[in-house]
Amino acid sequence: MISVLLIDDETDHLETAKEYLEKTGSFSVEICPSAHAALGLLSSKKYDAVVSDYDMPVMTGLDLLKKLKAEGDPTPFIMLTGSGPEHVVIEAFNAGAAYYLKKHPDPEEQFLELSHKIRLAVRKHQERRKLDLFVDVTRHDLLNKVAALTGYVEIIKANSSDKKILGYCAKQQLILTSIRDQVNFTEDYQNLGIQKPVWQDLEATIRHAVSMLPPDVVTPVCRGCYGREVFADPLLVKVFYNLMDNSFRHGRPISAIHYSCEERADGLVITYEDDGIGITAKEKEEIFIKGRGKNTGLGLFLIREILTLTGISVKETGKHGKGARFDMLVPKEGYRAKNNNVKND
Repeated sequence: MISVLLIDDETDHLETAKEYLEKTGSFSVEICPSAHAALGLLSSKKYDAVVSDYDMPVMTGLDLLKKLKAEGDPTPFIMLTGSGPEHVVIEAFNAGAAYYLKKHPDPEEQFLELSHKIRLAVRKHQERRKLDLFVDVTRHDLLNKVAALTGYVEIIKANSSDKKILGYCAKQQLILTSIRDQVNFTEDYQNLGIQKPVWQDLEATIRHAVSMLPPDVVTPVCRGCYGREVFADPLLVKVFYNLMDNSFRHGRPISAIHYSCEERADGLVITYEDDGIGITAKEKEEIFIKGRGKNTGLGLFLIREILTLTGISVKETGKHGKGARFDMLVPKEGYRAKNNNVKND
């Protein structure tokens, strides 16, 4: 039995839809006359699907959808409307609607299509949950096996002085590191966009990323970032971590890393710089393409994906031989002063 919350300010439509859906024997339907009342129900009870009319007073179905998805509610949401502008359809899908249906003059045909869409939405949601669980378990098992193999490599290295064998061990270690990085990437990518964007203290986020690095690496210098907040996906910390990790992997030797901020007419530019070997002109765009960079080719791809979610652009502007430089442009509406207290540090 599929539980459905049906929301509409037209009482007759609610009763008719409930009667039709329940007589199929597949649905248990609860009806609600407004989006505000629906929020109260959804806060205390879980449903397999939510079906809402778009055009309702005070709070539209689209407003309800956006609020639920912003709060992380994964319940499949189907939008209904009598007649609405095309942009509503686009907004509904962008906000996370599973399906969008227009009310039909023939009730039999309308509710037949609605019941079909509800079944599809619920099945897809259940399949996604099963897939997520499978991926989580598989990722956990793979990382355990990588750790075990890494341990055996270390044992061989400790008990052998044969240069050929030690050379093979070094190559095996590189492969294991690459596998671990790719497995970890699947988790980051799986979580991308799942949680709503939030305002984040820029300097604190950078320092958090620094804390994730090995203790023996260069300590980055942060200038002009104090007192600023950026509206971004919660994975923003991964952006700064991956930039630094990429420098240490490929830019060696690295003796200095700097973060800085500059306000411009088109927004706030967050700049990351190192003093390594830099990136060639040919590689400047290719490095952001999945699988095209060095090693796994995933770190910089993930960086762009995370930033793009909230309209932040990134490009490499350094000079080869003089270090890498990444400029991240945050749109005007995407940054603010924390407590109106911004200063250069």
